[in-house]
Amino acid sequence: MVVVIGASVMPRLDRGRRLSAKPGLVLAAALGVGATLAGCGASTEVAPAASPVASQNPAAEPSPAPYDISRVGAVADDFPQGFTAQAHPAKTLGQSDIDGSAVAAFTDARVDPSQCRSVVIPPNVDPTVGTEAAGVIGQGDQGNMYVVALRSPNPVAVEAEPAGCDRISLAGSPEATGTVERIPAPAIAGVTTTGVKLSVEGPEEDPDYLYTAALDDRTSVVVMGSADAQLDPQRLMSDLLIKAVSAVRGQQQS
Repeated sequence: MVVVIGASVMPRLDRGRRLSAKPGLVLAAALGVGATLAGCGASTEVAPAASPVASQNPAAEPSPAPYDISRVGAVADDFPQGFTAQAHPAKTLGQSDIDGSAVAAFTDARVDPSQCRSVVIPPNVDPTVGTEAAGVIGQGDQGNMYVVALRSPNPVAVEAEPAGCDRISLAGSPEATGTVERIPAPAIAGVTTTGVKLSVEGPEEDPDYLYTAALDDRTSVVVMGSADAQLDPQRLMSDLLIKAVSAVRGQQQS
């Protein structure tokens, strides 16, 4: 899981844990906790050059985006009791947002096996300049969770996950050291979903979870965070992912 106006405040998934530079954390940070965020318009796609005959006709309007990422704010009402959830409108990421985020430490970490980076940070949720992001930040005594919908300025192909990546080690900095394990992700019709569990050494630390859903080659949803074990965080965040995808699709939840 974006341009912060005023003081930059970086939300943390880990309540002070070492494994703080999480996949998609730049997106949550870019939502600007405690800051006022200005809206931004949709990007315009460049059409192919027209033939001399076609150029005599008025230019066609670009097709509207099939999904509305701003609708992800509807899941603010789906956080459990004890969480304060705040929706943040869509913003467009600039280079300074990406460079100044905690994701930099994570990106520079050593990944073992080396081919498994895309399991930890799926390409469709690895933001670039021009990515639009909107979301909900939920915080409470029992955890912190972030739901982010994003739209890439360019198509990003959804690739098959590499083999041999059920358990991945991260090392290289205190902010990005730990273990990543694949976990089941909820099945959503027409959507590619992934799930990982991120842990640090020490039984006193609650693990963090990251779930992603690719709705198409530009639109994705991320749910990430940690919660106390009695809340059943895997079920809770899987449910948030399903509801967030439905919201972005414009579907009503029963």
